Amino acid sequence: MKRNIYILIIILLLTSCGGSKKVTESASPYQRKPIVEVSEAELKVDAAQIDATTQMMIGHLTEAVDQYRKILKDNPDYASAHFEIGRIYLGSGWLDSALYHLREAVRLDNRNVWYQQQLAKVYERRHDMKNFTATHEEIVKQHPDVVDYYYDLSNAYLEAENVPASIEVLNRLEKRYGVTETVSLQKQRLWQLIDKPDKARAELERLAEAIPGGERYNAILAESYMAEKNYAKALQYYERILSTTPNDENIHISIASCYLAMKNYAKVYEHIRLGVSHPGVDCKDKLNYLTEFLRDKKFFTTYSRACFLLADTLAQQCSDSKELALVYGKMLAAQSRYSEAAKQFLSYLEADKNAYPVWESLLMCESATPESTELLLEHAKKASDLFPLQVYPYFILAKCHLDTGDCENARHYIERCIMLAPNDSEVAKLNQTIKQQCP
Repeated sequence: MKRNIYILIIILLLTSCGGSKKVTESASPYQRKPIVEVSEAELKVDAAQIDATTQMMIGHLTEAVDQYRKILKDNPDYASAHFEIGRIYLGSGWLDSALYHLREAVRLDNRNVWYQQQLAKVYERRHDMKNFTATHEEIVKQHPDVVDYYYDLSNAYLEAENVPASIEVLNRLEKRYGVTETVSLQKQRLWQLIDKPDKARAELERLAEAIPGGERYNAILAESYMAEKNYAKALQYYERILSTTPNDENIHISIASCYLAMKNYAKVYEHIRLGVSHPGVDCKDKLNYLTEFLRDKKFFTTYSRACFLLADTLAQQCSDSKELALVYGKMLAAQSRYSEAAKQFLSYLEADKNAYPVWESLLMCESATPESTELLLEHAKKASDLFPLQVYPYFILAKCHLDTGDCENARHYIERCIMLAPNDSEVAKLNQTIKQQCP
């Protein structure tokens, strides 16, 4: 009996000691928390808050506002009630009432960013840009480590048509976190917006230097200088890209364009050859590049032979395709190699007979080749059958029949030409010749 009493005393002592200990963060998560007494007034407010929120969620906004007002009647410093009423009024377009309640919410809890953001929306809707930007400034001041708030502030100044202030906010962000792609590109766009191309370009230059392998920005800068006809400066940025990607075919094409503008034709050919010889370039594109560069008369005069030899080599290396045939045919025609060009155009038409411009190119090439009269007649007849409203095939037929002494057909086809193109001077001239030779 005495032993049992001792055990009971020990248990009571242990229980009282455990109950006197302060609950710490390391306590078991399953440990029951101490019961906190809640006053009747607090329970009443909680019930009203739940009811108001429910009314708001089901779209009964008037009833929700009434409930929040009941809370404020007994608890005028209840910031959440002011906030919810302000939100409802803002959504309903009652800006003055929304402004009052959201100001009160911020006054009572000026660290709550949600309250401040809603207040800023009211200022925005009221076109009060001074307070709109000031509210966003306060948010950044209180939360200097949140990047999104800087963007919101920059956009607020932009909406207030204060572009320099918008850029200055991004400078603050950049000073805090260093050069970033997003910030630099936004600053570049803003400088362009206020017609400051030098400052816009400076942003890209800093970005190109800050980001390893920033070929993209070097390319943008090069194109920018090309547009301004500052070719020497553009070449510097192209050379930067070339130093890191020497086997990029596109950079060789770009550098060739730059040298063409600088009239350094030897360098043009050097880089165009490297560009079009790259296996990654499509055959059609290779010949298109060459054709484009040959449009420059001085480059054509000096390097046309070398370019056409290069084109011949490329064409032999490429697999047959109608697109390749068309481009190569045009190149051969430009070099007055009409028989070879005609073969390329025929190759194209075998795959697509409905391309009238190619028929016309074919007829022009065959017209320049005296030995192909029979083929010319055959192809002109096919073209006229396929395209009965086009003048040129009838013109060729009339001329060919005149040359072979077939006056009847010559008159027949020239009449078709006159019907389709009564004011064409070449048609009128051929008609006069037919009248003279076929009385």
